[in-house]
Amino acid sequence: MGNWLSVLDRVLGGDGTAFQPAPRGNGHPGTRGHGAPDPMPPALDAATDPGTPTPTASPDAQAAERALHVGARELADHLAPAAMQVEPDRIHLIGEGWVRVWFIEDLPPALGRGAIDAIYDFPGEIRVALVTRPMDKAAVREHLRQRRTALFAENMTRTQQGRLPDFTAQDELAETERSLHDIESSHLPPLQLLWAVALYGRTQDELDDLTRRLEDYMLDADLRFFRASFRQEEGLYSVQPFGINFLGHGRNITVSALAGMFPFARRLQADIAGIPYGIDRTTGAWVIINPFAQNNYNLLIVGAQGSGKSMFLKYQTTWAILLGMRCYILDLEGEFEPMCRALNGTYLDMSLTSPHRMNIFDLNPDDPDAWHNGLQDTLAWLEIALGALTHKERNVVLVPTYERVMRAAGLDPDNPASWRNLAPVLSDLYEALRSDERREAQDLADRLMTMAVGVYAPAFSQPTNVNPRSPLVVFGLKNVHPDMQALRMRQINTFIWANVLSKMQPTLMIVDEAWRWLEHPGAAHDLAEMARRFRKRNAGVWLATQHGGDLSASQQAVVIRDTAAMTVLFRQTSASVGAVAQLFSLNEVEAREMLTLDRGESVLILGPNHIPVYTVIPPEWYPFWTTDPRDRAL
Repeated sequence: MGNWLSVLDRVLGGDGTAFQPAPRGNGHPGTRGHGAPDPMPPALDAATDPGTPTPTASPDAQAAERALHVGARELADHLAPAAMQVEPDRIHLIGEGWVRVWFIEDLPPALGRGAIDAIYDFPGEIRVALVTRPMDKAAVREHLRQRRTALFAENMTRTQQGRLPDFTAQDELAETERSLHDIESSHLPPLQLLWAVALYGRTQDELDDLTRRLEDYMLDADLRFFRASFRQEEGLYSVQPFGINFLGHGRNITVSALAGMFPFARRLQADIAGIPYGIDRTTGAWVIINPFAQNNYNLLIVGAQGSGKSMFLKYQTTWAILLGMRCYILDLEGEFEPMCRALNGTYLDMSLTSPHRMNIFDLNPDDPDAWHNGLQDTLAWLEIALGALTHKERNVVLVPTYERVMRAAGLDPDNPASWRNLAPVLSDLYEALRSDERREAQDLADRLMTMAVGVYAPAFSQPTNVNPRSPLVVFGLKNVHPDMQALRMRQINTFIWANVLSKMQPTLMIVDEAWRWLEHPGAAHDLAEMARRFRKRNAGVWLATQHGGDLSASQQAVVIRDTAAMTVLFRQTSASVGAVAQLFSLNEVEAREMLTLDRGESVLILGPNHIPVYTVIPPEWYPFWTTDPRDRAL
């Protein structure tokens, strides 16, 4: 619950014993102090009744008992030196913060679990105490019988007088009848519930602001509650782990109703068709979620270096493959290759000297609009390779040249059957531009030469020779120069789209170190388009990045962030936690927790739910997944 609870335990003794509120000692007025030690222990008090025999003790025993008593009082004063200033409706823990206590006097006839969870999960530091005690069954039964008789007589009198019935009294009579039936048929005694809530604020203004919000939550739950005015100290003792409520104000409750209020009786996040995300750190239950059962299938992962986000991605990928999903991974650092080999996936090295080739002119025969989509994909790649294109270069020169080159290769825009023919390559476009005498065409040919017929031709001007059928395909980009990564990203994007369109299968596109792609306007635009459109093709985009600010750096990044149904937050740095807290609406407690999460610990944001999760990595998988060189499998 935070440091303030340890402060309370220290102030209140901290020894786990249940004690009654102590009378004020000789401390400062208006504060709870321990006062000065008595001049003599009670057993040695001189003010005894002269008519009562006084037990005698040896001088040594008396001295030892006196020293022990005085020493204990001095230790208590040292632990809690007048550190609690009690006011009518709050307590000031001097130097630490402020506390306010409420008691719940009555509950509505029906109290939903959501209303209770809103209080238990209140975005602030609270302590809730639910204390029950059995009631005298015979006394309760007699009271209910008397109440039933009085209500029945009231209803009879109204009927005889010709007055309209009192529906409230009739409902109460029916409820009384049910309660009597439950007591008679049950072997369990009726219970009394005593419910107290304490709220902490670091400053007086923060406490007042949190108070208004908490009281709104309790009003929404239709609770009858009161501040423990002039009894705040007793209320503070009531929320300590003593098992005693010093405030009173209980109400009767059945065992079944009490079971529904138990703080750990949460709704389980468990879908039999889902992927395990880890273990709920508050309940110990597995969190299993089907990403394809959400409003959209996109996921964001944000965490500092070494926080466990890459390990989490590999864990999720492995489960996705085992559950029959299809995964495409953009591997910027080469760290997914061991996992890919272990899962019998396909690892495509995308370096410029790699034997793996992808032709930007390929058409997807399964796309009914493949001709025009292929044209746009080619123009987008050329704009990355050649720089910004003018209107004349794009529409007057390149578009007609593209159509002429495609027709020459036997691909006709009006004949879908021809789209399966071997597509031309970049050198064909270069030769067509070079044969055009217009100045704009010559300029484009000059800019395209290194890619089409020059040093980079083996990488970009070759027919496609990859067609992986594995459900796991990893695109290795470790050895791709940063200046070439955007070009490779565009080729990969076209390849993935073609496969997503060709087969409706649950598909995940996983991008680690996404900050690198978000820096490239073209790559960011492609990712945003996938985030928007993949849902209709039964696919989702999962992005991991170190900096939450990357998700606000551009309009495309905002689109990616806003379309994500789920977010997983790992440990943050002190420099980034403020932006992350604001971006994902974390309360102050959650924001502080972001700085102290251990490796593998995270907070899963799923709609309004913030679930603290610990992801368990099987030991036999760890050497294949870790990015720590000391732990890599040999």
